[in-house]
Formats: sequence, structure tokens, C-alpha cells
Amino acid sequence: MVELRPRLHLLRLGFGQAYLWQDHDAWTLVDTGIPGSGPEIGEALHRLGLDTPASRTIVVTHGHEDHVGSAAQIRGWHGAPVHAHTGDAAVIRGEQRRRDPVLTAFDAPIWEQLAASSVPDLDPPPCPVDVELHDGDRLDIGGGAQVLAVPGHTPGSIALHLPEHGVLFTGDTVARTPDGEVILGVFNLDEDAMIAGFHLLAEIDA
Repeated sequence: MVELRPRLHLLRLGFGQAYLWQDHDAWTLVDTGIPGSGPEIGEALHRLGLDTPASRTIVVTHGHEDHVGSAAQIRGWHGAPVHAHTGDAAVIRGEQRRRDPVLTAFDAPIWEQLAASSVPDLDPPPCPVDVELHDGDRLDIGGGAQVLAVPGHTPGSIALHLPEHGVLFTGDTVARTPDGEVILGVFNLDEDAMIAGFHLLAEIDA
């Protein structure tokens, strides 16, 4: 667990990551890791002195298994509503199979490395989407969070901007190399849309 701001923590999970935002005693989880990450997230809450009943909102940036994998489990604790863009809602609910990425010359070797590694290949359990999000929606998080649609990685990929705090959750639209270079996220469905979303986020003061 890494404190990025007094109200913001990065949770490094067994695979993938999630972010925990605090509004007083209530908390919001942005992404949920792969299936089975619930105990790690619960332990992080305990270390921060937060209770699971204080769950307020779960926001999923897109429907891939390392982001939505534990959403159903965490929602099951105390019914925290799951928010996701309408473009990925059917995938998250288990009503539609997610599409495979269109690999480029850059990310095809990375895909092959992951396939040959011990990265878990887990299908997330279906999860209700309580609130379907759209571009421009505002959520009662951090004084007002704006939903930004950035399709490209998936049809329903979003970023979440907290302008009052200068915080931007980018999902997988933005990535970085091991040496810290900021790059376009990999494994996308629509490279042109992904680049447009990347430029949109780059203009935000965060």
C-alpha cells in the first residue's frame, strides 16, 4: 500500500492494482484487481482504520479481469454500488464475451511474454453494474469527480478526474515502462481511439 496523497492510496495486489480514495470515514475503490483480491483489499482497509461497511462506491475503469475481477466479491460485503461505463456493462455482467485486443507490432511481443509467464488467467465472476456511466457524468467523490469516456482499450474504458484534488485515474489508457517512461497503454481494441483518449488526458492538469 502506497500513500500518494493523504486521502489516496495505491494498492499493489497479487496481480494488478487498485486505488482507495477516502472521503472522511467513507471510501471509494477504483478498480478491484483479479478475482480473489478481496482479502488483500480488506486488509488494506483495516490498516487504514476503515471498516468494510463504510464502502461507498466501486468504480471500474473497464471490464478486464485485472480491474473488475473482485468487484462482485467486494460488492457482496455490504452492497457498495458498482459504477461502470455502459460500453463495458454487458461484459462485466457476464452477458457478453470480452473481445480480444488487436495487437500491434509494439505490444505483440509483450502479449507473448505474458502468455508464457505465470500471470493468472482468471475469468471474473459476473457482477451487477448498479450505475451505468456516460461521458461527462459527475460522481459524488472527492468534491465532484468527472467521468471521461476514453474508448480504445475497451469500448467502455473511462478515466475519472477529481479536479478539486488534481487527481486523474487513467485506467489502462496511460501506462509506463519499468524505467518510468509514460507510454500509451497496450492491448487495445482501437488504436486510433486510444491515442485520441491519451491526448485528451494529457491536456488535464493533474
